[in-house]
Amino acid sequence: MIFQGEKMKKNAFLLFLLLACTVGPSLAADYNALYTFTRSWKDKGQNDFLEGRLPRAVLDSLDKIYDKSPYRYLIYELGSKLYVQVGCTFDLYEVNGDTLVNKYVYFNRGYSCASNSFVRENTHYMLGGHGFWQSQMDLLTFDELHGSWELQITKNQPDNYFSQFVYQNSKGVFSLFGTTFNQRYGIDSKNLQGYFLDWKTKTWQEIEVVIEGLSLEELVEKGGLYYVQTQDYAFWASTSGLKNIGWNLIEKETGKIFYYESKNVDMGLSPFLEIKGNVLHYIMPSGELKVLDLAQIRQKSTEVGYVKVKEAAAFGISSSWAYILFFVVVAIGWLIVKKILPKKKMEDPEEKPSQRLEPIQLLLPYSGQLLTTETLDQLLGIDTQANFDSRRMKRARLINDINEQYLAQAGKELIVRDKKPEDKRYVFYKIQA
Repeated sequence: MIFQGEKMKKNAFLLFLLLACTVGPSLAADYNALYTFTRSWKDKGQNDFLEGRLPRAVLDSLDKIYDKSPYRYLIYELGSKLYVQVGCTFDLYEVNGDTLVNKYVYFNRGYSCASNSFVRENTHYMLGGHGFWQSQMDLLTFDELHGSWELQITKNQPDNYFSQFVYQNSKGVFSLFGTTFNQRYGIDSKNLQGYFLDWKTKTWQEIEVVIEGLSLEELVEKGGLYYVQTQDYAFWASTSGLKNIGWNLIEKETGKIFYYESKNVDMGLSPFLEIKGNVLHYIMPSGELKVLDLAQIRQKSTEVGYVKVKEAAAFGISSSWAYILFFVVVAIGWLIVKKILPKKKMEDPEEKPSQRLEPIQLLLPYSGQLLTTETLDQLLGIDTQANFDSRRMKRARLINDINEQYLAQAGKELIVRDKKPEDKRYVFYKIQA
């Protein structure tokens, strides 16, 4: 079938959103996934998806659920099971034969649009999103026991930042380019580099992107990258005509960027895209099924740049000068501590406790007790929040903050989650002063 006129433009736009909105399924050796959109997969001569493991009845069921509000679908493997993540929602379905079982049991909507869904350590994750007023890169993990998405605290998280160009390797998750946006404060700017989330420490770091002979301002301003992740590569296609930009591959483990001369973006016009390892399967505008092996493209490509995590350096200067500056600062700091601070401490009145520590004082009288979720919420002052998931996220942030403060004071955490053996569905909170 040939796609023409408005229909072709619509499919291109829908799949652009589709390709740009996901990290990809997992780091497993068998890397299989299907990206499509409500109703767009039908009647295109493709009756077999994911080697027959995905029945058409499942896609039909999804289309009935999302008929009035079309969304993108990401179908991927976790272990021996298939799952469906529906874009711009928290819905996560397990495929059980010809039927779907929604593992998410709550009803929140509206602040997970364009989020990056992926699998790591045998767990479902969701990273980032944006709405009308603000962007964010919150990391959520799926709690299978309670059927909810839970916030994971990360360090140095970039404020008001979001990117759809995200991929993962064995060390963590890379987020390239993106925007910093918060309409409340008049913030709206493009990011020319990006960030890396170190998975071991859950810490965000800045990255450096270099492409020979190219100003990244040109690339970011022109945009129009059709992007997808495969087993070993982050791949994008562009018709911008910029130097060393066409079909580009990033080797996920090495960070090397390769260029292959092509301005073809048919994968962005296809009603579906199936990935098997490093091989793309999609429909060309002529209706012909196209198979594109990125490993072969890599062999025919030229290395033109790299993505790497920036080394820690002071104010962007070289590492050697950073070490010198570090010792100078330490020496000055030692003099200040030795000469000035003792006198100031004698003269200054006693500081009042920070408001941040007030929750600790409220919880200390309950030492040794098990508090219910409702009681803890009352003590933390969040019991008036009607939204269950918002209250859960707020509670997680407060518990983490309190435990960090108390760990610094007393050498241990103040609040410990506890489950009774007779009924592990319910969580209690033990106060251990």
